[in-house]
Amino acid sequence: MSETFRERLRRSRRQRRLRLLRFLLIAALLAAAATGLYRWLHQPGRALGGVEIGGSTQVTEEDVLQIAGIEAPFNCFNVSAAQVEKVLRQDVRFKNVRASYSWPWGILKIDIEERQPALYVANAYQSYLQLDYDGLVIKVTAGLPDAKAPLLVGEDCGNVFVGDTIANERVAAILSFLRQLDGAARAKIAEIAVDDRHFVTVSQRDSFPIRLGAAAQIPAKAGLYMTVFNEIKDRKIDALYIDLSFGKPYIKFKGSAPTAAEG
Repeated sequence: MSETFRERLRRSRRQRRLRLLRFLLIAALLAAAATGLYRWLHQPGRALGGVEIGGSTQVTEEDVLQIAGIEAPFNCFNVSAAQVEKVLRQDVRFKNVRASYSWPWGILKIDIEERQPALYVANAYQSYLQLDYDGLVIKVTAGLPDAKAPLLVGEDCGNVFVGDTIANERVAAILSFLRQLDGAARAKIAEIAVDDRHFVTVSQRDSFPIRLGAAAQIPAKAGLYMTVFNEIKDRKIDALYIDLSFGKPYIKFKGSAPTAAEG
């Protein structure tokens, strides 16, 4: 006996309801599984992934993690790379920061470009400012400066704070000069002095001073300074000073008679 039209319609409706129920049941199971997996992955105290830090030489890896707010055990699903990058960029010791994940292992890679100490300058409160090559104050120290950078005497940058950029034009010129030297030449400089005429003299470690002339002109003399430095660095010269104030370098030897070039 064949089905009537109404019977076929009722059977079709039952099948649609069953399919809908199966779909809703499967969707609910998938949602529950996804929720359970999410909670399991984000559970506090669960260790997943890892952290790799590159470029940090002056700040320890432990300090970087503390600044970024990353606590142990590390869980890659609870730490935002964008937030880590944003927080680290706010630290004045870091010139540039890049943070990103490497999948599928969940490794957070943090690449840091640190600001390099270029110069120590006296501050208003008998303290010293540590400047980078852009003139930004990296830190303020109350004690005597270390040997990470030369000491500048004869200039006072006034009352400035960490994160400020100094506005002293002579200091800016000296930083521009230092920026053009290679690492060996910079490491040899112990002190830079500016006199009442705003003339600059560089004192090298275990060597004689080098006069550079007016502060405003010394950035253009970096190339000449490097030429002279490379010429004398492996030679024993019994000199009082070298003068680069003029077009041609002049060496004042010990015991020699004064000349017009000495100024």
